[in-house]
Amino acid sequence: MTEEIEALDQNRMVVLSLKPRFAEAILAGTKAVELRRTRPKIEVPTRALLYATTPVRALLGTCTITDVRSANLTALWREYGPRSELSHNEFKHYFDGLDVGTALTLAHHQPLDRMVPLQVLRAKPGGFRPPQSFAYVDVKTGHRLLGMAA
Repeated sequence: MTEEIEALDQNRMVVLSLKPRFAEAILAGTKAVELRRTRPKIEVPTRALLYATTPVRALLGTCTITDVRSANLTALWREYGPRSELSHNEFKHYFDGLDVGTALTLAHHQPLDRMVPLQVLRAKPGGFRPPQSFAYVDVKTGHRLLGMAA
């Protein structure tokens, strides 16, 4: 694991906004792939901060994005659907209107010792704004956000 951590992108992290059931599944190790409509511009491996949306509205943990693949939707579902925790109907609805989607392969999930609620994240200087889908943060900001769980 030390080699993996040393190889992480040293410049930035990604904040992923997730429905609570997906954030919890990632942290439980049952969801190994996150599907996205837009491909993030990241180097792998990259650390991801897992933010659960309403009703939880809190930073819950981290994981590492180890691979990013874009493909047509038929191939994307065949290759990654079973590990995404989505039903086929949810998948079709989510990607409606698109021909290509992106799969983020996730590993090294780590729940925080305690979740950090949105009101705490916003109260600090440079207040946190949860992204609609994902956002890039510099490593210093990422560590500051994670430090709020201590």
